[in-house]
Amino acid sequence: YWTEESYSGLARRQAAAFGEARFVFDGTTTLSYAQFAETALRLAVGLKRRGVTRGERVAVQLPNWTEFVVASAALSRIGAVLVPIMPIYRGDEVGYVLGHAGASAAITCGEFRGFDHLAMFRDLASNAPHLRFLVGARVTDQEDTEDFVSWDSLLADGEVAELESEAGPDTHPDEPFLIVYTSGTTSRPKGCFHTFNTVRSSAAAIAESLEYSSEDVQFGPSPITHSTGLVTSVLLPMRASN
Repeated sequence: YWTEESYSGLARRQAAAFGEARFVFDGTTTLSYAQFAETALRLAVGLKRRGVTRGERVAVQLPNWTEFVVASAALSRIGAVLVPIMPIYRGDEVGYVLGHAGASAAITCGEFRGFDHLAMFRDLASNAPHLRFLVGARVTDQEDTEDFVSWDSLLADGEVAELESEAGPDTHPDEPFLIVYTSGTTSRPKGCFHTFNTVRSSAAAIAESLEYSSEDVQFGPSPITHSTGLVTSVLLPMRASN
């Protein structure tokens, strides 16, 4: 199950193999394999232009939207570390994770199911000295500022080949990829460190046991900001082949 292929390498390979076939659909937006690979690259370069560097942690609190899937690959492309936060968490839990992980940026949404996530992050920013800026996914009523940028404006323009060069060297699958936090029900949450290989290997084992292929259609109810959802609803279909 251990390979030398990076997340971005996997995305490029699947884009070449499946092209415009649907990869992920969230009820509102759809991405083909080709769109996913390209959008992840554009976001990676946008984040790099904003100063996100290799090894920095970036918190992502989003519902099960295509933007989370793209963000996971974009961060891996430039060597930043994904810190997913369950969308049900509020100020105390989110503030602790931001501080403990030392997140330099956060990607979130505006109001979702009656709660304004962006407003919460803005309130928490004063106590999170590492946090330099916020990214708003599907936030259309906010102007870009020094400490806020909309998702759409963060996607870098340009030719794919030029953006690949600007993104810099790809990461190795044994480099830092993810810090996923426990729920904190018995004490403060603990962060569990993963490389891309440690997460991808779980998806590979599941695919083998289920004889999972690109012909399968999957419904993923688990939050993809949780390790279960990330493995089964993102990486499992991402690596599927005929």
